[in-house]
Amino acid sequence: MALLNESDLDKVDDLGKRFRKTIGFLTQETLLEYLRRNRVLGAWSASGDLAGYLLFADYPDRFRIAQLCVSEDFRGQGVARNLLDSLKARANQQKVIKLRCRRDFPAHHMWPKLGFIPLEEKAGRSADGHPLTLWCFRLDQDDELGLWKAEESDEVLDVVIDAQIFYDFDEPDSPKSIISKGLRNDFLVDSLKLWITDELFVEIDRHGSGEQRKRSMKLAHGLARVPHDRELATQFAGKLKTILPTVKPSQLSDIEHLAKTAASDIGVFTTRDEGIVKKAVEIQALTGLRVIHPAELIISLHEETERQSYSPARVSGMGLTWKRLAVGEFEALPLSRLCNEGESKGKLGETVLSYLSHPEEFRCELLRSNGEPIAIRVLGRADSKKLSVPLARVDHSIDLNLFGQFAIADTLSVSVAECREMVEFERDNLSQHLEPLLLKMGFIEDANRFVRFALSSVLSQSEVTATLSSMAPSLKSQFDAFSGLSLEQHCAPLVSQKGIPCFLVPIQPTFAMGLLDRARSADDLFGGDPSVLLRWENVYYRKKSCHKMLRAPARILWYVSGKEGAVVALSHLDSVEVDVPKQLFRKYQKFGILEWEDVFEFCGKDITKDIMALKFSRTFMFRHRVTLKELRAVFQSDGIGESLQSPSSIPFDSFTKLFQLGFPNKP
Repeated sequence: MALLNESDLDKVDDLGKRFRKTIGFLTQETLLEYLRRNRVLGAWSASGDLAGYLLFADYPDRFRIAQLCVSEDFRGQGVARNLLDSLKARANQQKVIKLRCRRDFPAHHMWPKLGFIPLEEKAGRSADGHPLTLWCFRLDQDDELGLWKAEESDEVLDVVIDAQIFYDFDEPDSPKSIISKGLRNDFLVDSLKLWITDELFVEIDRHGSGEQRKRSMKLAHGLARVPHDRELATQFAGKLKTILPTVKPSQLSDIEHLAKTAASDIGVFTTRDEGIVKKAVEIQALTGLRVIHPAELIISLHEETERQSYSPARVSGMGLTWKRLAVGEFEALPLSRLCNEGESKGKLGETVLSYLSHPEEFRCELLRSNGEPIAIRVLGRADSKKLSVPLARVDHSIDLNLFGQFAIADTLSVSVAECREMVEFERDNLSQHLEPLLLKMGFIEDANRFVRFALSSVLSQSEVTATLSSMAPSLKSQFDAFSGLSLEQHCAPLVSQKGIPCFLVPIQPTFAMGLLDRARSADDLFGGDPSVLLRWENVYYRKKSCHKMLRAPARILWYVSGKEGAVVALSHLDSVEVDVPKQLFRKYQKFGILEWEDVFEFCGKDITKDIMALKFSRTFMFRHRVTLKELRAVFQSDGIGESLQSPSSIPFDSFTKLFQLGFPNKP
């Protein structure tokens, strides 16, 4: 048994994914954070396989087990007990080990065998309400009281909910109710306790339906009521009436909820009522009570546990970044510029908040250009083979084609980087002007969605058909109509057809950073030109050499020359054209990374001398940069002479070896 480190990420992730239905899903960023903080214990088999791991959090007085996972091949061999013993050995001041486990999971019967005692049971906050049992193991045998007080945790944040949120819990799913229901996510069980004030019963009593009153009363009695100082609540109510409306009975009840909470020991009140949220600063000044929207509350708690996933990811130099939407950033969204025709800002805002309120299921990301938000997307990863995009909007006041294509292409790149096979954009929350771009980039319209496959594999046509049919049976007839090059283009970076030429094209590091590699560009202070890096199609100029050999359509493997020589990406070669510099520059001025002055220098200032333009598209970066050593090993084994100064044709079998090195089965 030993602590695992960052190099073990893939093995931990692979093992955890096999049992995600019973141990829960953690992103790679979260796993990496646990590994960096030395919070993952591992058990290895004699053959070097990861037999199991234990992922934990530690506090001054206790440990909390987040995940305990043992491979099915090693169960019944004491792996779980040995991992637990290793955790016990790390105890310093900790007096107890605690965890929560669903009662219907197989592991429920394992914990008593390991010496754990069930101290508490509560309903999970998910819609199915499966009971969660609190299991505790006493580390200090002399601290009997510590065991029985184990359920009292300084991790828990006490929050009072208003009547609106209370009613949302019992409503059918809608953008509004889903926001409130996010407070009942299972991942919040150990960190959030919800309370009500007795004013809720007054509001329930005003309901016109006797059946609804009876049901609501029963549900309200199941929640904890916060005690308060009556005299102090009266004083606070008087102050609140000076800043909040008092016309309707419901508005007076809002004031009572706030006043009674402020007159209690609980300092946080959550509501979806925008009128109250907008007065949050004034309410806190008058009463000391913090008022917060439920989505902001959920994000703040999630951000504490997954800090790494909220770090910005630069796209190009310092100017362009993707960043997960964090606390306080929702207000910066240019909702009016993201709305579709006829859509209100309020409706779009509610939809975004409904996804923000479920951060374990959805990742809301904001694209900024020089600090200004210009696009938003929501990524759903519930299906390990599919990346879903239930919402994608681009600011309609900017270059829609450029940034729209980038948002789509980058989403495809994320899918390929994570070894997913399919990307699905839902129409309902899609910017209208993105629809033609999706079709242009190989997506197929299917009822209320746009679907594209992104297969980073070498497959026969029958294997491709089987994959497509299993994942999107409704599209089988449309994909059956594709063959050869058309099939590969609709499923790029797929390799399927032997008859398509394959070339290795060298490119200088500076040009590679400017044309292909957004990751390397992001690491550079100035980066590449975003207007080039974001395009789906681009042009690379070369001197006229090998122009008779190069022909389109074809596949290109890009070899970046220099001291870190490596094959880094795959593209489709769409055309090869030879002409004098001015003619090519006029034709392709909107593509490429060179200005006329650069082209003039490139052709040796001889504008009568022909040069060559390679137009390419569907570029996907390799998950693994194929090193010069690995490239030479493939060439040597296949009897290919090395030619890295100019484009070269490579056999299909050699191409597939390099492709498979670049796209290993693991992300």
